Amino acid sequence: MGSAISAVREQAQAGDESAKKKMKEQLDFLVKAVDAKLDGYQGELDAGFSDPSSIQKRQVPGIRAMRWSREYRVDVSKNANDQIGAAVDSFFGAAEEGADVRKSVISGFKSVVKAGLDVFLGNGEAGEQEDQKFFVFMQHNALVRIDIKMWRYNFSGKGVMSEHENVFGSVMCLSVVDHMALKLDEMVFLLSEYAGDDTTAVELYVDKLVSLWRKVMYIPTNEDRNREQPRVFGGMAALAAPAPAGAA
Repeated sequence: MGSAISAVREQAQAGDESAKKKMKEQLDFLVKAVDAKLDGYQGELDAGFSDPSSIQKRQVPGIRAMRWSREYRVDVSKNANDQIGAAVDSFFGAAEEGADVRKSVISGFKSVVKAGLDVFLGNGEAGEQEDQKFFVFMQHNALVRIDIKMWRYNFSGKGVMSEHENVFGSVMCLSVVDHMALKLDEMVFLLSEYAGDDTTAVELYVDKLVSLWRKVMYIPTNEDRNREQPRVFGGMAALAAPAPAGAA
């Protein structure tokens, strides 16, 4: 199923001093190798946050990281899908009770990730393997993006790295998307995916969003305190602004 490296490190405390030293050195090497790869993945995501223009022609960028998760394991197999899949479930979160459409959207994304995990974890070909996915969807009345990057290295056989056959690492990142960066058609697609294709349901949900924005836009932020002029919203948020005095 795969073991967390910290658990393997605890097991290495047993045995003679020579064996413990050898295993510790090998585990330290594995940790450094996985950390270096995951640091690289995290750096790529950070670069996208720092310069969204570098990716926005190809992808919908997130504003900045709201949540990170990273882990590594040794000797993973297809049976580890349940363990790693539990982390995926937790990261995606649960859809609201009774929201069948929303539940199906989240469940669909989880199924895509877990199906990819099943193939990725079951690949015993020696050498380095990588996989990455991202998803953009509505959650908690905001547009969010989840990035998942995975890396695995299969050794050519036992004995190459003590008794270990492979090492696995993954990074997951959740960020919020600026809705103003989306085209109108993209926004309609995401809202309909969340609320359902019935236009009445979509309109009702948009009305709720506008009402929410109208309240939230008056919550002061640090940015407001440093600005002499009040905030000016564009895009869909502009709909939440109160009409000027005397307007029809």
